[in-house]
Order: sequence, then structure tokens, then C-alpha cells
Amino acid sequence: MTLSVVGPILKGSLVMRDSKTDTLWSQLLGECTDGELKGESLESVPCDMVTWAAWRNEHPDTTVLNMSRTSKNYSSDYYEGRRGPEQFCLGTVVNHQAYHCTIATLKKQSPLNLNLGDDELLLTFDPESTSARLFSRTIDDRVLTFDSVKDGIIRDEQTDSKWNRMTGIAIDGTLKGKELDHRVGIMSYTNKWKDLHPESSEIRRVSE
Repeated sequence: MTLSVVGPILKGSLVMRDSKTDTLWSQLLGECTDGELKGESLESVPCDMVTWAAWRNEHPDTTVLNMSRTSKNYSSDYYEGRRGPEQFCLGTVVNHQAYHCTIATLKKQSPLNLNLGDDELLLTFDPESTSARLFSRTIDDRVLTFDSVKDGIIRDEQTDSKWNRMTGIAIDGTLKGKELDHRVGIMSYTNKWKDLHPESSEIRRVSE
């Protein structure tokens, strides 16, 4: 399947066209919205929206596809997350139920230990790169509870092991070397996520 951008034609959200079948696909939903494949869904995989500097630091041997910009505003939207954090959210779907957490909430409290449906999840946020990542917090059939230490390090209360909040890898303690399962989370404009997922539940600060 080869996809190309059609434009923001589904409630203002990006739509792609499959050149072989001429069907239309929603980027945020990952679903075919029109054409012979209507009702089919693409497999979701974890992705990230992060500054180039942070990515290079985490993956120093990476390569990048450098494409020409098509709009003078192309590079500005991402950094609006710093100035208008309510405008952006990390969205996810668990057992057919949508959830979202705004960057404003994550700036006030991170990490967040979540119970979404039957899943125990961990939501982390890095204020420098504005990267939000979603992990399972179950390791070897044990559910862990995390709190923040400092300098990008989080700690689980059960074993006192220290973890890198960006990679989900334990760097010290009895669980050193263990890696949390990275789950699918999609960075989106909050209003666009809610337009396509009107029943989405907002994840707020734990203290609220």
C-alpha cells in the first residue's frame, strides 16, 4: 500500500489516499473512511514527536529523511506545545475506549500511573523535548508504581529500581536491564482528537 496526503478533510484532520485502491484513510483513526476497504484498520505502532536534538541524543547513529517544507508554518506547530500546552494532547485507545491527556496536565504532573480499563499504564513526559510516551507498567506479572526522582529518572516503589523515563529501561537496581513495553500513543491537537473521538475520557492530574 502506498499512501499520499489528500488534505485535512475529515473534521479538519489529515486524510491519506491509497493509490492502488483509491481509498481514503484517516491518520488519527488509522481507519479507511471511504472506498472499497472502508471499515478496515491499519496496524498501530508506537511513535513519537520529539525535538531533533533529543532524538539524536537518544539515537546517535540515526539517519533522517530531509524533505523540503511545503508551508512556512510547517515547523512552528510543534513548538506551539510549549506556548499553548492545552492545544496538544497524547491520545490512546484501550479496549475500544479513547483517552487523552493534555500537555498542560503532563507539565504539572509526570509520571502518571494509570488504570485504563484492564490495563495498568505509565505516562511519562520530558519538558525539554516535549515528548510524551506511554508504557505498560507490568514487568514479569508484577504491576509497578512509579514516581519521579530527578534528571529524567523515575523510580518504582516496589523494588526501588531506577528507570529512564524516555526509554522505559531500568538503569539501576534489582530490575536493571528490564524494559517496559512501549504502547501506542498519538500526539494530536486536542480539539481534533476530541472531534474524532467525542467519547474520549480526559486523563487529569492524579490529585484532582
